[in-house]
Amino acid sequence: MTLSQPSAASWPEDFLAHRGGRDCPMCRNDWQANDIGWGLLLHRGEVSQSYLWRSGQVRGYTIVIFTARHVAEPTELSKEEASAFWRDTLTLGRALEQHYELVKMNYLLLGNVIPHAHWHLVPRREAPQDPAPGGPVCFSQLDHGRQDEVQLQRDAAALRLVLGGMA
Repeated sequence: MTLSQPSAASWPEDFLAHRGGRDCPMCRNDWQANDIGWGLLLHRGEVSQSYLWRSGQVRGYTIVIFTARHVAEPTELSKEEASAFWRDTLTLGRALEQHYELVKMNYLLLGNVIPHAHWHLVPRREAPQDPAPGGPVCFSQLDHGRQDEVQLQRDAAALRLVLGGMA
């Protein structure tokens, strides 16, 4: 899947259509697959699915995608959906904390490129393993580059075991 990146003064092409759920890039994913191309399935939650992401330069970078239906903003969720989405996100956060040696976990709910409710979980570590210790990670460090596939597969298997033990 190719997404057009916004220029400094515009939203991505088809942003408003995607925000409304028309041809949403995230809704097009095969939620039955264990590999959606962007990432490897870690966990099927109450209302979302969690993936270890292939892109970026931060090991353990994961995404929790609301899969129950198309939602662009958290304000569109019912109270029950919002609670379940947060529980799913915290389940993944706990597994990442247990598996990796972290200083901090960053939770980001943005949707500026793909307007579909999804959390970015960004593990933070000590320098030099962290690209910006003590400060915000630039989105380019999450978006550009690829994770080592062998390490990604190992991490996914280990995280699935941790998540299975949390049930």
